[in-house]
Amino acid sequence: MQFKSSSLLLAFSLFVGMAVSQDVGEPCPADQAGDVGCANTPSVNNGNAYIFTCNGEEFVLFAACGTPFGCKTEGPKNAVCTS
Repeated sequence: MQFKSSSLLLAFSLFVGMAVSQDVGEPCPADQAGDVGCANTPSVNNGNAYIFTCNGEEFVLFAACGTPFGCKTEGPKNAVCTS
């Protein structure tokens, strides 16, 4: 049972990681227009966290946060800078 639980947790973690690892300028599906997420890539916002949104064609910068881990998602349509 431990192996199954660990596998499920790993699969979920990978799914979440893929969902938030989108970078500004990358394409996004039209059915995700308005969805938001958090990221912190070195090439955007000096490596600090930021909120990105899908405009129906690509991911765009929505808001810059002040620290590398200062972003929190609250569902697919809401994200906030925490610092």
